[in-house]
Amino acid sequence: MADPSSSSSSSSFPWSYDVYLSYRGEDTGYNFTAHLHHALCRKGIRTFIDDHRLARGQFISPELLAAIENSMFSIIVLSENYASSRWCLEELVKILECKESRGQRVLPIFYNVDPSDVRKHIGKFGEALARHEENFKENMGRVRIWRDALIQVGNLSGWDSWNKHEPMLIKGIVAYIWDNLCNGSSNCVENLVGIESSIREIKSLLFTESLDIRMVGIWGMGGIGKTTLARAVYDQISHQFEACCFLENVSDYWKKRDFLSLQEKFLSQLLEDENLNIKGCISIKASLHSKKVLIVIDDVNDSKILEVLIGKHDWFGIGSRIIITTRNKGLLVRHGVNEVYEVRKLNDDIALQLFSRFAFGNFHPIDDYVELSQYMVLYAQGLPLALQVLGSFLFGKSKHEWQSQLNKLKKIPNEVIQNVLRVSFDRLDDNEREIFLDIACFFQGHDKDYVMEILRSCGFFPDIRIRNLIEKSLIFVVENKLMMHSLLQRMGWEIVRQASPEEPGTRSRLWIHDDVNHVLKKNTGTEEVQGISLDLSRLKEINFTNEAFAQMKKLRLLKVYKSNFLMDFKREECKVHFSRGFKFHCEELRHLYWYEYPLKSLPNTFNLKNLVDLNMPYSQIKQLWKGTKVLENLKFMNLKHSKFLTETPDFSRVTNLEELVLKGCISLYKVHPSLGDLNKLNFLSLKNCNMLKSLPSSICDLKCLEVFILSGCSKFEELPENFGNLEMLKEFYANRTAIRVLPSSFSLLRNLEILSFKGCKGPPPSTSWLLPRSSNFCSLVWSPLSSFSSLKTLRLRACNISDGATLDSLGFLYSLEDLDLSENNFVALPSDISQLSHLKMLGLENCKRLKALPKLPTSIRILMACNCTSLETISNQSFGSLLMTVRLKEHIYCPINRVRFSCGIS
Repeated sequence: MADPSSSSSSSSFPWSYDVYLSYRGEDTGYNFTAHLHHALCRKGIRTFIDDHRLARGQFISPELLAAIENSMFSIIVLSENYASSRWCLEELVKILECKESRGQRVLPIFYNVDPSDVRKHIGKFGEALARHEENFKENMGRVRIWRDALIQVGNLSGWDSWNKHEPMLIKGIVAYIWDNLCNGSSNCVENLVGIESSIREIKSLLFTESLDIRMVGIWGMGGIGKTTLARAVYDQISHQFEACCFLENVSDYWKKRDFLSLQEKFLSQLLEDENLNIKGCISIKASLHSKKVLIVIDDVNDSKILEVLIGKHDWFGIGSRIIITTRNKGLLVRHGVNEVYEVRKLNDDIALQLFSRFAFGNFHPIDDYVELSQYMVLYAQGLPLALQVLGSFLFGKSKHEWQSQLNKLKKIPNEVIQNVLRVSFDRLDDNEREIFLDIACFFQGHDKDYVMEILRSCGFFPDIRIRNLIEKSLIFVVENKLMMHSLLQRMGWEIVRQASPEEPGTRSRLWIHDDVNHVLKKNTGTEEVQGISLDLSRLKEINFTNEAFAQMKKLRLLKVYKSNFLMDFKREECKVHFSRGFKFHCEELRHLYWYEYPLKSLPNTFNLKNLVDLNMPYSQIKQLWKGTKVLENLKFMNLKHSKFLTETPDFSRVTNLEELVLKGCISLYKVHPSLGDLNKLNFLSLKNCNMLKSLPSSICDLKCLEVFILSGCSKFEELPENFGNLEMLKEFYANRTAIRVLPSSFSLLRNLEILSFKGCKGPPPSTSWLLPRSSNFCSLVWSPLSSFSSLKTLRLRACNISDGATLDSLGFLYSLEDLDLSENNFVALPSDISQLSHLKMLGLENCKRLKALPKLPTSIRILMACNCTSLETISNQSFGSLLMTVRLKEHIYCPINRVRFSCGIS
């Protein structure tokens, strides 16, 4: 046959599919087209077919439009009833548009019809067009477009099925497509962007030179490029195997639980035999155990698929390789795959190149579109699917249309992208869905352990389900913070919005300013509302009323915050007001975050019995509550920078509190003795509580306390005598306090890892503040050093240490890694500092009386010694054999990572 006309620009585009099949389902969907599709897939040709067109309406979905745009070839099966379908005609128009704009190659198959009937509009084609003219009298322009499209396709060279043996016809079509793909391949790596290194890594994991049988998983979120990578690797190595199979759409069989048909398809593709008598797994093992095969199973979503297709390694011959792509890492781990490759998102440079290939047909945006392109790339966040879909949609459109699309995306996600990503969400169980939506709407970027406590209290069993969400590529953890791709977050938002597009009061979660404002003002909240996030920065004024919350019986999460608080230096008066007699009866509330909470206390009418987290930074609270309050589920309390708070409440009925943050409560002068009743408290911060002078002795009963911060309590003078009873204490910070002496029990803190007294100037050098009363300065810390064998960090910057001899026992701190002695007055360091074999950082900045450095540990990586103006010599062993004794008069950089000296030596 003659080569169909095509634009020379066809090679400029990377294609998602090799072939798009357009056909009339009632005519050929169950015979010729089905056989053609099967033959194309068996050959490894990426073919898009819409299996559900019989149930479709009259309009082409965005998914199909995208599939047409991103296919290198379109095969049109022109059967006798093709023109009777408005769907088919619209599809044909779109295909011919892509032929002109994107260089798509269009191949008609005249199936039991004469080509002249198509182009001359006679026979069945003429009758169909006549009916369309009758039905679309008010839109005759559209019918004329269909007529022109039929004329155009009727004049293209293609295949005629008359007097052709159908299997031979199909074989010829497949061979033609294959030959053209090999000559100007859409599968060539050169036509793909940014995946060369990934292909190399996957091929390295496959290690085809080895004779073992190996399974490799390709794992990542939807749209990240797993199939593209698997296809590229498959194309490059398939020639090394006796039989090959690239199995797509396996999830369709899983939905029907039709595993026998899946096995039949699998074996028939591998053995190129459609007349197989399949008897389950036995047939697969018997047929393949001696063959060297390459198998790709794409988009696996259930372990049963792997069990029935590739059960064990010994089902296949030596040298066989199996590649599995999935969104669920857990499937791969449970099936015992040898290696798992995680597909990462593209960096910005590569993402811009890929987007440009689809939007402009080359690697770079047009000059006038650079900024808009960068916005689109920022929106896509390195997701290839989004870059491809958006680029294809914007191809050939004006700047105004680009801006309009960008504005739309800020409110409503692209439907094609949304549907692909949502597949992962739809596969979750109910609790996993709730957790995913909570993270998307409220907890993105929050501490994982903290969020899990809240979710656990909601009955969602997050310990396993958070792990499942990670394995299913829906969330990830960075530095123990829960994170998700921005497009997955937008997908979550859209799922919530779609539940009630018109009335936000019946949605499960509210976080958009206008929606929250509407619900609170109009009192439209219902039992469906589980969470609210209100941005005060967007409000002039709002009233909280009984009516607004009356129906929100299931409210679990309430967050009132300021998005611009970092810029709000003036601390404007709170804009939230309560109606008289306001009662808050949201008994299901677990998380309450209220920035600049406006009341002086928590009203008794607030029923918070299930509350887990009470977080009220910069509040107006003076006394949190009077008397006792039963909050047995409360684990986190944060009242930082509540400048009017004068004393802590009675904690005797808050028995499960684990973290208490009172940082920056500058009026706080009294801590209630019941603090000692918090036998689960592990974190306590009183940082910068300027009025606090002492603590009740009951604080020494906090048997679980691990971190205690007193830094900045400038009037705090003395720790309780039994402070050493805090046997679990690991970190103690008392920087810039007025502490003069430490209790004798201090040496009992055997689990201390970090001890910091920076800026505790103390009395003149002749007296002591670091020893028990009447002891010599520094002996307190140094004499019982054997007790602090776990200490890793010791910070004594600016502590008025004047006699280096008192540091002679420093070598007992065997675990020490970070030592800061800067801004002190000693003349020399003790020689046993060389025994600190784990020491990595030593701070000696502004030690202006320091004259010499002894031999230092070889483990040191950072030495900071700026402005040591009296320093004259360094031991010739200070840095091993790499630095001899020298006189210093300028900055010297030594073989360790950083050494800075600024010495006043002439």
